[in-house]
Amino acid sequence: MPLAVATPATNSTDKVTMTWLGITTLLFDDGETQIITDATFSRHSLLDIVLFRPLESDIARINFALDEYGIDRLAAIIPLHSHFDHAIDAGHVANRTGAMILGSESTANIARGSKVPVDQYQTLQFGESRYFGKFTVTLLESRHVAQLPNDGYFFPGHIDSPLQQPAPVNAWQGGAVYSVLISHPDGTVLIKGSAGFLPGELEQRQADVAVVSIAGLERLGRDYTDDYWREIIAASGARRVYAVHHDDFTQPPGQLALFPDIVDDVVSSSSWLRDIATLQEPPVEVLLPPLGQPAILF
Repeated sequence: MPLAVATPATNSTDKVTMTWLGITTLLFDDGETQIITDATFSRHSLLDIVLFRPLESDIARINFALDEYGIDRLAAIIPLHSHFDHAIDAGHVANRTGAMILGSESTANIARGSKVPVDQYQTLQFGESRYFGKFTVTLLESRHVAQLPNDGYFFPGHIDSPLQQPAPVNAWQGGAVYSVLISHPDGTVLIKGSAGFLPGELEQRQADVAVVSIAGLERLGRDYTDDYWREIIAASGARRVYAVHHDDFTQPPGQLALFPDIVDDVVSSSSWLRDIATLQEPPVEVLLPPLGQPAILF
């Protein structure tokens, strides 16, 4: 990859940190409160996905991850949309931590299917905020990256009833797609779980750090990537950017590999981001987060 990997934090007890755990699962921690996006730890084979075989959460893997990464003060789980790679484990993580799930009605039906207590999930309108410790979480309307002609993408509908596992990949309809702002007295971070955007979606919204999905950018081209930068990174004013959702999520847990080039040439798209960043004034830093290790955000 043409992007440098951020230096892991060595002493972060009084800092806000972010730990990337694959795809767009991001653990935020200020030493008192933890918030996680997606909370996806299970992995499934390519054949199981493309053949629409029933999928289910890997409970042993979830339990291991909660222990391994010290996820013991979790207040909120925020699936960035409701596709399986973003939301399949959310209910099971909520049941094990007591954390609140925030999202759309589709996400709520994932929670219901996992028998999450009714007072432990909430559906939010676009622009609504919730407060957890010193963190403020705001869900903004966005768009999924185009995967099909006419800006379409796979499984764009809504989950209309409780989703019980096992279920095939197309059971996890996308539902609402969010950009998420997580604010703290030390700074604000913007999270993009998909490389789609709505023009002007960040109007009057600012962030110090942006964490952006790069999956699908190469297929859409350099001009689209320029637009993505302008609408998301430049519009937010972020001075540091972390690129995520470049990893092949069909690989075994803990193994980091890029998507095959035939699926998504993330080396090219990350090179475009690097090149765009060099033209910015003042400079913008674009990095890869270290897998499974905290990085200081602010």
